[in-house]
Amino acid sequence: MARETKEPGGIGRREFITGAGVAIAGTVSTLAVYPPSIAHGSDAFECRVLHHDPDRCVGCGVCGLMCSLYHEGEAGPALSRSDLVRDPFSYDFSLNVCKQCRYPECYFACPLKDAARLIDAATGIVHVNEDECIGCGRCIGACYYDPPRTKLHPEKRVAFNCDRCMERDEGPICVEYCNMHALTCLLEEPPTVRIPRLKRRRAPKQPWNPLSRVL
Repeated sequence: MARETKEPGGIGRREFITGAGVAIAGTVSTLAVYPPSIAHGSDAFECRVLHHDPDRCVGCGVCGLMCSLYHEGEAGPALSRSDLVRDPFSYDFSLNVCKQCRYPECYFACPLKDAARLIDAATGIVHVNEDECIGCGRCIGACYYDPPRTKLHPEKRVAFNCDRCMERDEGPICVEYCNMHALTCLLEEPPTVRIPRLKRRRAPKQPWNPLSRVL
C-alpha cells in the first residue's frame, strides 16, 4: 500500500478528499434549498422581468396554482396573476403575465392613480391597492397586450396584476416552486432569439413484404 504523503504545514491526501466531499455536499444542499432560478441575496429581490422559458416548461400549472393560493388563499385560474397558455397541437406553452412596462398605460389610465394604482418607489413595480380600487376596468382596457395582463377579480370586483410578490421576502412564489426552473427573475428583458427545437426523426418507412403478413 502506498504511504500517504503529507507536507509540513499542509494537509494529507485523506484529509483533502474528506474536505472536498464536505464542500460538495454543502453545495448540493444549498442548491436544493435555493433553486438556481432565484438570485438569493439580491437587494429587495428586484424582479422587473419574469422570464418564461418555453423550452423548459412542461405545462404543469404549478405556477398559477401557487400564485392563487398565496394571494387569495384558494386555487383557481381566475385568481392567478398569470395565465399559462397551452397549445394542444404543438405542445408549446407560453405564460401571459404583467410585463411591468417602463411606461405603464394602466397606471396613467387609472382615475385614482397613486391611490388605487401605484408604482413602488424602490423597485418601480406597478401594483394595485385593493382598498382603493373601484373596479372601473380602465387599467384593463389600457393594457398594451391582448389578452390584458391585468384582471378583474370575479368576486371582489377589483383589478389585480402580477406584482412579483413584492411583499414576499423570497421573491415570486411561482419562481420558487417551478420544478423545471422555467421561470427566472431578471432586471431586463432578454434577447428574443430562440434556437428552434430539434425535430424528432422518424424511422424510415420499410417496403411492404407480403411474406411478413400473417394470414
